[in-house]
Amino acid sequence: MLQPTEAPIILVASGTGFAPICAMLKAHGERIAQRGAVLYWGGYRLTDLYALDEIEVLLQRYPGLRFVPVLSGPEAGWEGRTGFVHEAVAQDHLDLSAHEVYACGNPLMVDAARQVFVRDNGLNEHNFFSDAFITRRLSSQEMDHNSPEPKASSQGQVERV
Repeated sequence: MLQPTEAPIILVASGTGFAPICAMLKAHGERIAQRGAVLYWGGYRLTDLYALDEIEVLLQRYPGLRFVPVLSGPEAGWEGRTGFVHEAVAQDHLDLSAHEVYACGNPLMVDAARQVFVRDNGLNEHNFFSDAFITRRLSSQEMDHNSPEPKASSQGQVERV
């Protein structure tokens, strides 16, 4: 949830973690842009950044928003940023002490971003807001090895059916 402050904003997404960030931009885009915001979206390949057209619309609608795509894998012809998305943020924003960070996606990225931004970039730990995608490993008793299709159980857990 967008905090009611005037702090500039860093939005960090990996893979499908863009979906909640995009929802936040759609709901609060004008306010986010007024505060000054940079969206960093990381993927392994360019095709992992599946909503570039939508980002173009958001950038036109909200001129205070900037976008930095980051690829961690090889991509022929790619001339943009490479490496891990949180490292691009840390390189671009040496002092995050006045910022708020909203991160969503792979839990390893979210954890690394929190550690690096607080430890090395001066981010107040209370100004880091996240939604990490976490999965639960199924036990061998829960697995049906004869079926390749995962299905959500009534408890919201992923099972093989």
